[in-house]
Amino acid sequence: MNTVSLLAQTPNLWNQFLTATVAGLVTAALYAIAASGLVVTYTTSGVFNFAHGAFGMMAAFTYWQFTEAWGLPTWLALLLVVGVVAPIFGSIIERGLMRGLEGTSELIKMVVTVSLLLALIGLAPIIWDPTVGRSVPEFFADTPPVTIAGVGVSIHRIIIFVAAILVAIGLRLFLYNTRTGIAMRAVVDDRSLAKLNGARPGLTSMASWGLGAGLAALAGVLGAPISTLEAVTLTLLVFNAYAAPVMGRLKSVPLTFLGAIVLGLAQSYVSSFVKAGDSNVIEQAMSSFERTTGWTLANLQTAMPAIVLFIVMLFIRPDRQRSHSLSTTRDQFRIPTWRVTVIGAVLFPLATVMLTVIVPDTFQLSLAGGYALALVTLSLVPLAGYSGQISLAQMSFAGIGAVVMGNVGVNNPILGVVAAVAVTAVVGALVSLPALRLSGIYLALLTASFALMLSKLVLSQQKVMPQGNLSVPALRDSWSTATARMIVSAVVFTLVGILVVAVRRSSFGRRLMAMKDSPAACATLGLNLTKTNLSVFALSAGIAGLGGALLSGTARVDQFSFENSLAVTMLAVVGGVGLIGGAFFGGMLLGGFQSILGPIFKGNAVGYFSAISISIAKLTTFAPGLMGISLGQNPSGAMSRVGVGFRAVGERTEALILGVLGVVAIWTLAAGGVVSGWQFTAGVVVWAFAVTPLTPLLFEGPHPSQRVPLMLGGAVATVIAVAVPVASITESNGWRVVMIVAFAGVVGAVLARIYGPLTEEDTRVAPSPDLIGVHQGFNRGDIIEADAEIGLIEDELDASREAVLAGRGGAA
Repeated sequence: MNTVSLLAQTPNLWNQFLTATVAGLVTAALYAIAASGLVVTYTTSGVFNFAHGAFGMMAAFTYWQFTEAWGLPTWLALLLVVGVVAPIFGSIIERGLMRGLEGTSELIKMVVTVSLLLALIGLAPIIWDPTVGRSVPEFFADTPPVTIAGVGVSIHRIIIFVAAILVAIGLRLFLYNTRTGIAMRAVVDDRSLAKLNGARPGLTSMASWGLGAGLAALAGVLGAPISTLEAVTLTLLVFNAYAAPVMGRLKSVPLTFLGAIVLGLAQSYVSSFVKAGDSNVIEQAMSSFERTTGWTLANLQTAMPAIVLFIVMLFIRPDRQRSHSLSTTRDQFRIPTWRVTVIGAVLFPLATVMLTVIVPDTFQLSLAGGYALALVTLSLVPLAGYSGQISLAQMSFAGIGAVVMGNVGVNNPILGVVAAVAVTAVVGALVSLPALRLSGIYLALLTASFALMLSKLVLSQQKVMPQGNLSVPALRDSWSTATARMIVSAVVFTLVGILVVAVRRSSFGRRLMAMKDSPAACATLGLNLTKTNLSVFALSAGIAGLGGALLSGTARVDQFSFENSLAVTMLAVVGGVGLIGGAFFGGMLLGGFQSILGPIFKGNAVGYFSAISISIAKLTTFAPGLMGISLGQNPSGAMSRVGVGFRAVGERTEALILGVLGVVAIWTLAAGGVVSGWQFTAGVVVWAFAVTPLTPLLFEGPHPSQRVPLMLGGAVATVIAVAVPVASITESNGWRVVMIVAFAGVVGAVLARIYGPLTEEDTRVAPSPDLIGVHQGFNRGDIIEADAEIGLIEDELDASREAVLAGRGGAA
């Protein structure tokens, strides 16, 4: 490129620069409106609302419904959506969901908003059919554009820019010059103190969430005409603005607007200049880069928000650790015992082998994927469950593991697995380096930006995953079947689960729990938090990479998207992020149950006859999100509740053996073709969930004369469940499930009413030993037990006390 040709291109480059600047400022204004609503919500409630983008998406669809479908005037529809519907929706979310999260960890609060995000994304296509094309016209679309600096700008884009300025001025005046605004800022600083000074924290929080939802709605309505009216696209349009409030540390509205300007301009300049072509010297340089390296930067524009967010995180100033920051939250998990671990290590692979005998091959393929994804959710147990660190990039680590296995494991699968674990562990440690200064929501956003960058810039490359696919070999050619994959994944999951339990029961596990409770106290005691953080991130990433390496078959780039990383974190917490069983439950929800339940219930729907109904297949698209929303009621996850019911069985060997033998007997009938799959399901549900939890009463509890009727009652109920041909009663799979669950519920209720339930002493969940003295004060019984543990006897203590008193008397 000579000087003459470069000068000849200068006017074109200048015009292109002006056009990109104007477009970037309009995008920045849209980001500023969305980000300001996020700042309002966070500064007044302390909750980072990941569903903020989904609020804007739902508002855009509602605006379309009002204007295009129902024919309301534009001004009236805008007023209703932004000023009425969205604020009411935000207030309901605060009152119904967020207020119930008091006393939970930041991870639980974040996951509830992520669940709401995924639920709304799944709900929108059900309300508005995605196969029907929709569009929202710009405001004053018939008016000619206005020329600014030689660039034509539509009236709609000018409105976006003016709206951003008005929002900035209005928020500043509202938050700092009105009693309501000052009360909003005071509530998050100290809710109790604000209440003592006359504030009403409940109403104030509802108002702040209503205001935040209104601003998200404004961004969604203004952004819909210049984007695509599609659920995920519109959600990400607002989601891309998350880098802006982080630049203002989620508190400063002016800095948030500055961050929006930087983000909007950066994205616009990259879109205009960083692309391959022959129009100017920059495009020619990009073409040369792609030809030389084989890598393309076509997705750089969509990755710019993540890049800006990642860079901001590298330089953001962390919050100071507070000496009084010891946290005792409602989401607590028992320390796993070796007895329970060994029982699970034996029964889990055995149950998997038994399943492969009776489950059809079509379902085994889905289950195999769920087993592999369970390893990915298991990777969050030491990281999030034990150390309290938040990661939204676990599927990204799984993607790295799959890519390494797909390249290295072709000739040597074992070497491929080792390489996948090693590479992902190193990458996880490297990602944790900038995260060492961060915690909570900042750490979550850092890992989110890494996941987005990896998905957009690396995994989408043709050199990495040609045509968006990659063949991942099995450990052996004969193990490529669904049955073999299930068994191999079960064995690996068991071994890794034992490793995770060993970590929790080691000194390293105690350091992780201490770091989760109070990093400041750990630093004061001289613990090396840097080494601990690096180790747990490497361990977690390595386990996730192992899960990716075991995804035998064809791996797709969309499997490792940021959205799936969000789902993995959400479902791990839904299952119980501090439990091995919770990780498996979450993995199966993501990879197995959804793909199985759809075909089984494809002809079923729930609702009130035909007036209000929704198919089960559609329900499964957002049902996991609904489960995550309910974490406020049970922050320890689903499996912690299940564990309470079966804990007495695990502690009583006779009851455990009886429960296992019952399931084996029913399975034998199904494997031999004596009973159908539905009869097997009914028998297992009744025996495992209605009868087995009460079997400890056969060996202790009721009078011996009552044990025989209890045993006979449970056995008879199970025989009835197995003998009755449910499939012949009704052709509806949905009604079959309802009948089975109802019968099991009646059996359990009747048996518990007559013979039980277990005493309160048996079912009471003991506090974690890590919280003794913190969870509640020591009582006399605690002191006696502690004395017994260290070998002190009450008589010896009394003798020592009398000797001390006698010595004092002699001295006197």
